[in-house]
Amino acid sequence: MINPYEMEHSHNSGRPMDTIEYKQSIQTTFDKVSSRYDQNSFFGISAKRLAALLPAADELHVLDISTGTGSVAIEIATRHRDARIEAIDLSREMLDIAATKAEQMKIPNIRFSQSDVDNLTYSAETFDVVTCGYAMFFYPDMEATYRTICRTLKPGGQLICSSFTQAAFNPYAELFLNRLKSDYELSLPAQIKDRLKSSQKWQALVETCAYDRLEIVEYPIRYPISVDDWWGLLNSAAYRSMLDQLQPDQLAAFKRDHTAEVAEISNNGTVELNADTLFCKVTL
Repeated sequence: MINPYEMEHSHNSGRPMDTIEYKQSIQTTFDKVSSRYDQNSFFGISAKRLAALLPAADELHVLDISTGTGSVAIEIATRHRDARIEAIDLSREMLDIAATKAEQMKIPNIRFSQSDVDNLTYSAETFDVVTCGYAMFFYPDMEATYRTICRTLKPGGQLICSSFTQAAFNPYAELFLNRLKSDYELSLPAQIKDRLKSSQKWQALVETCAYDRLEIVEYPIRYPISVDDWWGLLNSAAYRSMLDQLQPDQLAAFKRDHTAEVAEISNNGTVELNADTLFCKVTL
């Protein structure tokens, strides 16, 4: 099983990617999907839920990592007008959209910058809160990156993250992957495909660093979409990295065959999208 943010660690040749190549593939994919990213409603729904978990305190200093198009950062800024928010991402295209959205909404208290979470330049104990929406499982050395993030938090600070559950995006994601594997022999996700899909896996990650309190809540996010909307989702999230491995004629055939099999289990062309999410709040 997989969600839209699980990416392959190898090319069609089977040669393992190194860390630099892997991060470049992430950056390239999200640059490509940036203009369509916000069409996926679950991002906005989960951003509101995540922002609601922040402490009710004045003048918070917040770091939003892998901010994407800024959904979480903007939601925090609207709830905490006096907060100072740093929002970082690898993708320049995503950041440009985020900055445009903030400008249009007249939100002045977010600074967007292109940065790698593994190369943070902030001093230790800088932030009251660090947030991370659907991205922790992307980081190649997730445990080391987690510890680096924790060092930027003040004593008593909070790290608030989200990840998809095991059931999210299925059964349609399974159909997608199975057809890619059977018809085109594409490389499938390896190391990160099962990361952070359960409370137990969050617990294991959190225990790699000293902490005071851990809260994990599962929140259902479900709504009807059309088969065409499902295909749009595949092209506006990290699934796109797999589709980009197909030649144009292969892509056309894959779209025809995959959308047909999803339509077969639909209700007159409508399916229920499951984007159920785990929210993890760690207090140091």
